[in-house]
Amino acid sequence: MNHTEIAVIGGGPAGMMAALAAAEMGARVTLIDRNSRLGGQLVKQTHKFFGSEKEYASIRGIDIGKLLSAKVHKNPNIETMLDSTVVAYYPDDGVLGIEVEEKKWIKMKAERIVVATGASEKFLLFENNDLPGIYGAGAVQTLMNEHGVMPGKNVLMVGAGNIGLIVSY
Repeated sequence: MNHTEIAVIGGGPAGMMAALAAAEMGARVTLIDRNSRLGGQLVKQTHKFFGSEKEYASIRGIDIGKLLSAKVHKNPNIETMLDSTVVAYYPDDGVLGIEVEEKKWIKMKAERIVVATGASEKFLLFENNDLPGIYGAGAVQTLMNEHGVMPGKNVLMVGAGNIGLIVSY
């Protein structure tokens, strides 16, 4: 059975920051993510962030993901497990069941576990919102920025938030 001091589940911005903070305090960390690269939602965000310089203002989300990912990979106290999905937790033993690359199953004992599995998109509830061609802003960003697919030519964007404006642009 594998062992780690701290298992961080999720390789998005929160997971990477949690892993870096723990590693800087001397802990041995295993960062587990189901994707083939770290970054979470940042990998599809081409817009520049706003806020303070400390919070990466004026840097594109995709570049923030690359910066944080590079820090994680350079840190000798952090081991990454990509293409790996935590599918079980045995609380009595502090053991995680992990499917690795859809090929094998391992167990990992963790002294501490941080769950940083990301956010879910808020989606308007209306009849037939599950029909083809109806997307949330996150799905549109994924289609365009990760897969190079234009989701449509005639678009109606509903929403008043900054992500809706960014995706519409």
